[in-house]
Amino acid sequence: MPARRTRPTALVACLLLASCGGASATGDSVLAGIGRIPGAGAPGESLTVDGADLAVPGIQGETIGARSTGNRVIVIGDSILAGTAARYGNLMCNALRTLGWRSVVEAESGQPAAFGREVLRERIYEGWDAAVVLLGTNPSASIDRYRQDMERIVVSLAPRPTLLLTTTLFRPSQQAVNDVIRELDVANDNVTVLDWGTASVQPGVLNSDGVHPTTLGRELLVRSVAAALGQAPAGTPGCIDAKFTDDTRVSGATTTTTAVGAPVTSAPAATIPPGTAAPSSTAVATVTTVPAQPGATTSTRP
Repeated sequence: MPARRTRPTALVACLLLASCGGASATGDSVLAGIGRIPGAGAPGESLTVDGADLAVPGIQGETIGARSTGNRVIVIGDSILAGTAARYGNLMCNALRTLGWRSVVEAESGQPAAFGREVLRERIYEGWDAAVVLLGTNPSASIDRYRQDMERIVVSLAPRPTLLLTTTLFRPSQQAVNDVIRELDVANDNVTVLDWGTASVQPGVLNSDGVHPTTLGRELLVRSVAAALGQAPAGTPGCIDAKFTDDTRVSGATTTTTAVGAPVTSAPAATIPPGTAAPSSTAVATVTTVPAQPGATTSTRP
């Protein structure tokens, strides 16, 4: 594996410069059921909920956008990111396109790290310029298998700048998962780590299961990813159709809270990531499929 070059050590910790599902670009506004959220982002700013600040995690070095050659980004994950997908309100794309990104969220509930390889086998040749990956909440066969899957994902995406998110430490074995993620950061020049694991333990961010984000948590997650991506290179912003939308892998049901001060609701885990509304065709922004671009970066097969 190639040696990693030294990066600048400046911390990037900013919010979106425009609306992200409820905040004004010119001043504070109220996100329903949560509290006041600063509108105009600036380095060091934070979300404010009921008088308490929630820190947006920073990254080391430049934003992903500063290192990318184009504005097409693929976001890959499990139920944590599925709650930000088009079928659950389109939070991620709505946030990223204000920064000039053209994005897709390929995320399904209950998926292990091997899911990322499946997504890339299907979509790697569609002209992506950058990637975001949050996988590891659902156990792989072993930590060695997790490492192998994640290494293949990173190698397949190289040299595209790739943002890896750490997982919430809801059980002891997640520490080994996060250790692998940080090892990949050290070993691969195209990888940057966003510490969602630390950010997610802030008050009001997670549902009662200690894993899935509340409404506030999804807002923090989306803003954190957007801050790490930063402004996209020139290109037409927008949303791209997802091909992986099956949330039936998880069985059973769970009772969760949806936001700070919100009523408790029961939702079947088989189809709905905890804390999200049921998929609705009327609540999702128009999404169009963009064909693969000629001259796309070649990749190692996942």
